[in-house]
Formats: sequence, structure tokens, C-alpha cells
Amino acid sequence: MPKGIMLSPQQQEARREEVISVALRLIAENGFQKTSMREIAVLANMGKSSLYDYFKTKDEIVVYAFEKVIEENIQIIHKIISEESSPEQCIRKIMLNHLTVPKQYRSVMMWLNAESDYLEEDYRNRLKAARYKYQDSIQSVIENGVDAGVFRRTDAALMTRLLLNSVIAIVYTSRPSASMEKMLDETMNIFLHGIMNGGKDYD
Repeated sequence: MPKGIMLSPQQQEARREEVISVALRLIAENGFQKTSMREIAVLANMGKSSLYDYFKTKDEIVVYAFEKVIEENIQIIHKIISEESSPEQCIRKIMLNHLTVPKQYRSVMMWLNAESDYLEEDYRNRLKAARYKYQDSIQSVIENGVDAGVFRRTDAALMTRLLLNSVIAIVYTSRPSASMEKMLDETMNIFLHGIMNGGKDYD
């Protein structure tokens, strides 16, 4: 976009989303370290200086993208909570939604999980705040299930982290035993009903 042309707030947001889409695609294909701001600018059809009007660094792009997808998923969680009265079905639907995070976001989320210590402190704090907000939304479902007598008393924070990490194991396993959806369903059965003999079998 030539300098001097004013964009509306809606156009600016659309341009920002285009930059994020291009950046995430490059990072998914080439890795974070091998992706440059120059490459992002070229594929976004803008000058490098114009790119800096939206994002100053790659770190800022990935953290902003992470915050955005987290906020979108928190809104989905709230909708599920409002529509589903069963704590068990509620947590199943939330984890199924967690499984459907777009592939390009998964790549960035995996990079952030492994490399977030290298981010500047402000970005680390933003990342932590988004993670905690998302975890707290899921944890509240487990706590409500405990209060209702549906779930046994347990460490709800630990259970939340274990559930989220189980999805990572499902998505990135090199030895899948079934589709991701079926593996998640069995994972939820194990979490909710255990593996002790004498319980109900699930197809």
C-alpha cells in the first residue's frame, strides 16, 4: 500500500490479518528461525517499512496471533458452557474444539511452547496471561463438575494441564492408532472413567 493512503480501521485490521496469515504459513513451512520479516513483507505484498507499521518483530506477530486464537477459543468455551448442562459433555466438547485449532496456529503454538523463554519479557508476560486465561476457562468446568458431584475431588489445575497436553500428544504422534477424533474420545474416556478393569468399555 503506497504511503500517504489512509486506511479505515476495518482495512487496517484486514491488512493485519493478512500479515498474520502469511507469517504463520511461512513459519509452518520453514520454521521460525528461517522466516524473515523481509519474506513476510514480500508475500504480503507490502514494503518492509510498511510491515513495521503493523508489527515490529516476528515475536510480536506470533504472540498477537496466539492471543487472537486464544480469545476466539475462550468465546467458544463460554458458548459451550452456556449451552451444555452436563459437565462431562461440556469438557468433551471443549477438548474437541481444542483439537480443531488450525494447523498453522498449531505450529506456532508448538514453537511458543518450546522457545517462549527466548521472547522478550513483555511478550512472555502476554503469552503467559493468554495461556492462564484459557486454562482458567477450562478449569472452571472441572471445578463446576466437582461441585455438582459429577467429578471426584481432584487437582483441577493439574487436570486441565494434562488434558491440554494430551491433545498435543494426539496431534503430533508419529504412531496414530486411529483418527485424531477417535483418539481424543478414548483419551477423554480414560480421563473420565480410568483404566481400571470392571468399568464400562467404550467402542
